[in-house]
Amino acid sequence: MENVNSQIARIFARIADSLEILDENSFKINAYRKASRNISSMPDSLDEFDSEKELSTIQGVGKDLSKKIIEHRLTGKISYYEEIKEQVPDELVELLEIRGIGPKFLRALVEAFGVTDIESLKETIGNPDIFEVDGIGRKKIEQISRSIEVFEGGKKRMKLTEAHPLAISIKEKVEEIPGVLKAQLAGSLRRMRETVANIDIIASADDGAEVVEQFTDLDFVKEVLRKTKNSAQILTQTGVRTDLLVVEPLFYGSALQNFTGSRSHNARIREIAAEKGLESDLIGVRNGTRYFSSEEEIYESLGLDYIPPELREDRGEIEAARGGKLPALVKRENLRGDLHSHSTWSDGASTIRQMVDKAASLGYEYIAITDHSPSSRIAGGLSIKELWQKKEEVEKINAEGAAIRLLMGSEVDILPDGSLDYPDEVLRELDFVVASVHSSFSMEESEMTKRICGALENPNVDALGHPTGRLIGQRDPYKVDIDAVIETAKNHGKALEVNSSYKRLDLKDTHARKAIEAGVKIIVSTDSHRTQHLERIIFGVGTARRGWVKKTDVVNTYSLSKLLKWLASHDS
Repeated sequence: MENVNSQIARIFARIADSLEILDENSFKINAYRKASRNISSMPDSLDEFDSEKELSTIQGVGKDLSKKIIEHRLTGKISYYEEIKEQVPDELVELLEIRGIGPKFLRALVEAFGVTDIESLKETIGNPDIFEVDGIGRKKIEQISRSIEVFEGGKKRMKLTEAHPLAISIKEKVEEIPGVLKAQLAGSLRRMRETVANIDIIASADDGAEVVEQFTDLDFVKEVLRKTKNSAQILTQTGVRTDLLVVEPLFYGSALQNFTGSRSHNARIREIAAEKGLESDLIGVRNGTRYFSSEEEIYESLGLDYIPPELREDRGEIEAARGGKLPALVKRENLRGDLHSHSTWSDGASTIRQMVDKAASLGYEYIAITDHSPSSRIAGGLSIKELWQKKEEVEKINAEGAAIRLLMGSEVDILPDGSLDYPDEVLRELDFVVASVHSSFSMEESEMTKRICGALENPNVDALGHPTGRLIGQRDPYKVDIDAVIETAKNHGKALEVNSSYKRLDLKDTHARKAIEAGVKIIVSTDSHRTQHLERIIFGVGTARRGWVKKTDVVNTYSLSKLLKWLASHDS
């Protein structure tokens, strides 16, 4: 469910867009945009501000907007927004996302043809009378028609874990084009957002036109949507939109920074640049006519520490960079092992030995094989007898001198009443226990919270697996008071998982940040069911980095000896 901060931020942003379509004064528009940006990046809930007076202390939220927030709290809506929507419905505002359609042009279509949504826009584009609108020619209409197709396709966002491998493959092909000096992913992919609409790549070359020509001829290109002397927009054979921008080496840093940060982050960067006497344009920040060849130079010129891509969301990173308080984010190479994985003993496709060998090849020091408990019948959960048989295999592999330490573990179901799927005397014999919810997802929030917190209070549990149960694009999180879960984990010294599975990424970034700010430890693990899945750890690391998670916050950055000490610290 959308939290109150997100609701208010979204409403204020929509009001700003609507006012722009109505051609209201820019001061009023910018006031709503600023308030939306600040509220969306606030660590505290608006519900913690009791009065209009307290709300008005939030940067960008004055007396008028604080009244609207209180109105929403009391009635569930904002009357001004309801009035605006009668003039400018949400479906109309969304059309501003289509390339080639700005507020002025959209306003003309509304007045002349009564456009209200995407369907009426498509009808209008096909109406010969549209050419009577000033500045509209056949080429413009053809461009907008194609942009509408791209827009509708782009509404179907891809999971990060699906888009990233394709993006890396395309980037590598770009790097192989003669004349390309370097190339990097940009946009939401580089920020490791959980879903992305398209792939963005920035390349450096002396002859951009030649690179663009060769790029558009590559075998994965299904259709060229747009091409200029230094950029191209294509559809891959699988229908994924990919944008390439090629710049000269001296422009590379400015372009990469500009096309990586979120809209809000970049707006803040441009504001600071202007304060410093610098300029910015479509390429990025520049000093007079001189652009920057590296992102580090840009942030240094603005009086900021270098901000890692994952943090560029305008969630306090600029203030932290200005004060020298950015965290030293966890890195993939910091991880010493994986603490959540499965084998053929339950629903995995790889044997324990295969999982151990793969983990060793990744440079790990240990791996926990945490096959399912008996209630997960579909997942082939292990009976107690089968669990002891598996334990014998684990001990045998360790005794034979495996390249890494194999930890005997289990992913134990948290039953609806909060009890665990194995008795305590069994759990005590395991090296690592990750407790997870796999059933009864529709419980009321209070019941689910009690259920999960009860499991965390068990001294034999080490971590909570995929804490909110969401499946990205498939299943919403179950109702749970995540703050209460974090508090319970803190009080009992338990870790919460950032699950790297392609459909989970759970905890999500903002919840991970809440957890570490409360002093709760994190495990970043893969929930692997075959050897190849162990490589998905990069997505969990990316999600953790977006949540400001440091190496010291993550249990599986510990050496084996330190990990064992930590595990013993909350045993019964």
